[in-house]
Amino acid sequence: MIRTEALEKHYKQKLILHGLSWDIKSGESVGITGPNGAGKTTFLKLLATIEKPTGGGLYFEEKPYSTQVKRIRKRIGYIPQEISLFEGLKVKEQINAWRKLSAQAIDEVHVKNMMEVLRLNEVMDRRSDDLSGGWKRKLHLCIGLLHKPEICLLDEPTAGIDMAAKVEIIDWLKKLNDSGMTLVYISHDWYELEQLSKRLLLMDEGSIVFDGGKAELKHLPTNEYSRELANIVHAGKKIVVHK
Repeated sequence: MIRTEALEKHYKQKLILHGLSWDIKSGESVGITGPNGAGKTTFLKLLATIEKPTGGGLYFEEKPYSTQVKRIRKRIGYIPQEISLFEGLKVKEQINAWRKLSAQAIDEVHVKNMMEVLRLNEVMDRRSDDLSGGWKRKLHLCIGLLHKPEICLLDEPTAGIDMAAKVEIIDWLKKLNDSGMTLVYISHDWYELEQLSKRLLLMDEGSIVFDGGKAELKHLPTNEYSRELANIVHAGKKIVVHK
């Protein structure tokens, strides 16, 4: 579905990503982790067409990204870590405002289902400014998926929220993946990675140092972060891998 070939990204003279050759098939769920500065968010932005690569190849269904940007954006949902909501609006007004801004037809059944599963229908008449972090995160995710994309790219989808809201969001994302939606997401939270990922990608210093299942982590290079992650997996612990 998506394939990269020796992908590179420079910012001025700084090399952020180099030599990324990777692919993802329809219906997969891939968790991306790694230390700060590893290039995870930049990689996600390239996949989402937010950034353009400096070198190498980036393909969607075996055709170059550069030849089909509009088509790709219709089929991809990109949800950054930073929550973006209009100030002063109620939850239902937020949904309606973003619905009107969408260039695509909105499936009302899909929207209603999201409202019910995430329990946003319980806070529809509340101002979004007054919501807790968990409710804001749910609303942010819902808005990013209004157009019912085939592929969802998420940057730390459960960052900064309580455990109850985290579990609700993870369960919802699992259901979306089970229904066929492809997930690629960044996380430092081992519970989230264990629950959601069928495949794990570990990045360090702009490169992919591991790509596979949790059982294969013993083959990781011996840097500090990968040792910590491997130890957590083999110990069977459900804890957060801190940044």
